[in-house]
Amino acid sequence: MIRLEDGRVIPSILYYHRVAPDISPHVGVTPEMFERQMRFLKKLEIKGVTVADGLNGSDPQKTCILTFDDGYLDNFEYAAPILEDLGFRATIFCLSACLGSLSAWTDDPLWKGIPLMATEEIRELSGRGFEIGSHTRSHCDLGRTSREDPLRVRREIFDSRTELEDILGRPVTAFCYPYGSLSPESVDWVREAGYTSARSVRRNRIGRMYDPFMLPCRPVSGRMSPVRFSAYALAARMGL
Repeated sequence: MIRLEDGRVIPSILYYHRVAPDISPHVGVTPEMFERQMRFLKKLEIKGVTVADGLNGSDPQKTCILTFDDGYLDNFEYAAPILEDLGFRATIFCLSACLGSLSAWTDDPLWKGIPLMATEEIRELSGRGFEIGSHTRSHCDLGRTSREDPLRVRREIFDSRTELEDILGRPVTAFCYPYGSLSPESVDWVREAGYTSARSVRRNRIGRMYDPFMLPCRPVSGRMSPVRFSAYALAARMGL
C-alpha cells in the first residue's frame, strides 16, 4: 500500500514496459510470464486496476494499480487480452506526439525502433476500460530539459494532455515522468496542467508518506524471479 500526504491510502503500483514473445528480460516479460503473474494476483484475490480507480476508493489490500510506460503496440496485442480475461484493467502512459510511430528517443537497440500504439488502439483500449495517461509528447527528459529549455518542458506536459484528450474525448488525469527524471518546476507544471496524479520510478518505502504527484512503484521486467514477484504481491495483500 502507498500512504499519501493527504491522508489517503492507495494500492501498491506495478510498472511494466513491454509484453511480447521472445523479448529480452531487460525490457519486458513474455506473455506467459505476464499471465502467470496476473493469475497469481487473482489467486490472492487482488484485482488489477487503473491509476484512476486506485486513487478513487479501491480497497488497497484487494487491488493493485497496473501501469505500462511508453504505449508499445505489444501492450495492445498481448497484455490487454490477458488482463481482460481476468477482469483486470491498467493505465498505459502514452506519448502524444509519437502515436503510430517507432520508439526513437534512444539509440539502445533493445529499446529503439519498437512499434507504438496508434490513435486507433488507444481509443479502443480507452473504450474497453483501460486508462490512457500522459508520458509527455516525446519522452522528454524533464529533469535535464528543465535546465536547458524550460518552456519545452511546459509544452511537453500541457500539450500532451490536451492532445490525448482530443483523441480520446475524455479527461486525461494520470501522468508519468519519462526516465523517472523530473525537476521541482516540472512537478509544479504537472499539477498546474490539471493532472490529479503522477507516477515516478521511485520505490515505495514502508512508513513514508508520498505526494500524489510523486507516486512510488515497483518495476517489473523479465529479470524478476517468480519468488520476488510473489513476495511483493503477498506484502501488498498484507497491507505492507
